[in-house]
Amino acid sequence: MTSVAVILSRVARAVSRQHLFIPGDTLIVAISGGADSTALLDLLSRIPDYNLKLIAVHLNHCLRSDESDADEEFCRGLASRYAITFEVRRIDVAKMADAGRLNLEDAGRHARITFFDEIREKYAASAVVLAHHADDQAETVLMRLLRGSGMTGLSGMAYRNTRGYVRPLLDISRTEIEQYLLNLGLEWREDSSNSDTVYLRNRIRHELLPVLETYNPAIRSTLAATAFIIGEDNLLLEELTERVSDESCRLIEGRVVCAIGQLRALSPGMQRRVLRYAFRQLVGNLMGMSLCHADALCSLIASDRPNSRLALPQGITAVREYDRLLMMQADDAALKTGFELLITEPGCYHLPHGGKLTIEPATKASFSKDPGIASFDLNKTPFPWRVRSFQAGDRITPFGMSGRKKVKDVFIDRKIPLSKRNTLPLLFCGADLIWVAGVCASELSRMDNATANPILITWCE
Repeated sequence: MTSVAVILSRVARAVSRQHLFIPGDTLIVAISGGADSTALLDLLSRIPDYNLKLIAVHLNHCLRSDESDADEEFCRGLASRYAITFEVRRIDVAKMADAGRLNLEDAGRHARITFFDEIREKYAASAVVLAHHADDQAETVLMRLLRGSGMTGLSGMAYRNTRGYVRPLLDISRTEIEQYLLNLGLEWREDSSNSDTVYLRNRIRHELLPVLETYNPAIRSTLAATAFIIGEDNLLLEELTERVSDESCRLIEGRVVCAIGQLRALSPGMQRRVLRYAFRQLVGNLMGMSLCHADALCSLIASDRPNSRLALPQGITAVREYDRLLMMQADDAALKTGFELLITEPGCYHLPHGGKLTIEPATKASFSKDPGIASFDLNKTPFPWRVRSFQAGDRITPFGMSGRKKVKDVFIDRKIPLSKRNTLPLLFCGADLIWVAGVCASELSRMDNATANPILITWCE
C-alpha cells in the first residue's frame, strides 16, 4: 500500500523536476469529479511550502442528463470544501459536435480548451493543471500506435505542453490514486461513460490492456516509461530540427519559404521533421498533418518538375518554384487576383500588390541593365499606357529579338516563381506589350540619337 506521504512526495518531485509551477502561483485546476481530478485538487492543496492559489474549473458537457448535473454539484462541493473559487460552464457538446461535424471526443476537447484558456486569462494564471496519470499515458500511447504515429505521438502526453497545460500525475497509476483517496476517506464520482466501449480509449482500457497484461503484468507502467524516454529523445531531435530549419527555411510575410537545395541535402528523416516544423511555424500546430503529407512534400522537393503545388491540411498550399518551396494560405491574394490601371501622364503609381511605378521625363535617351528600369520614346509609345497583371496568352517582342514570344515562356526562361508572376506589372501601349517590369523590355524600348521625347519608368517592389 502506497502511503499518502509517498504519493505527495512523488508529485512534489515531479513538479520540481519538470518545472511545472513555482510557489505562490495561481493555477487553474480542471476537475470532473472523478478519482484522478479529486486527488489532484487535494494533492495541490497539500504540497509543502507552495502556498498555491487554486481556481477549480468544471465543464458540464450535458451528455448524461441528471448524472452530468450531479457531477457539476459534486465539483461545486469540492471547491467549497477547499475554500477556493469555482468556475463552471455548461455546453451541449453533442450539438457542438453536430454543428462542427466533429466526433464527441474532439468536440469535448475543443470546448474544454476554449473554456480553460478563458479562465486562465481571467485570473492571469501561470498554468492549467490536468489530472492525466500513468494509465492515461499508457492508453494514449496505444491509441496513437494503433492509428499510426511517429516519435512525437509515441512520446504521449507531456508534463507541460505548449499551451501551458501541466500534468503532475503522469507517473502515478490509477490504482495508486484511488488508494490515496481511500486512505484519506475522500469520495469521488464514477463516470458511467468510462465503461462504454464505443470509444476507442475505453476499448483499449477494458479489452486490450488486460490482454497485454497477460504478457507483461507491468505493461501500463512500461508503456508510460517508454513514452517518457521517447519524449526526452524527441525533445533533443526537436532542438536539432529547429536549428536545421533556421538554416533552410524562413517565415516571411505570412509565408514559409524554404531553399530546395538545402532541403534536398538533408536525410529523409530530418527532411520530414523540417517540413513539419515549417508547417507548424505557419499555422501554430500540426493538426491533420500526417505522414502522407510529409512524404508528398518530400516528393515535391525531389521532383524534376520546377513548378508544382500541393494541398495541405488547414487550408495551406505548398508551392514548388524552381529552387524554393513555399507554404502559404491557399487563398493568398497574390496567387489569385489580377489588377489593371490606366497611366495618362508622368507620376507615381502605387500597385494593388505592393510596389510602385515612377514615371518621369528623361533628359536624354539611356539604357539600363537593371530589369526594374526601362526607357521609352513617347513619340513611339505615347500615353495612355495600361498596366495590368499577367494573363495567359500574353506575348512580347523581347529587346534584341525580331519575333514575339509568350510571356509565360519568358517567365520560365528567367525562372520567375509562379507566386510572383501575377504580381509583376505588364506595361502596354495600345495593344503592344512594351515592358514586363523586373523581367524584360520589348524592342520598342530601343532608343537612339534620334529619340526626341525620352521618358524613364522605374518599378520598385
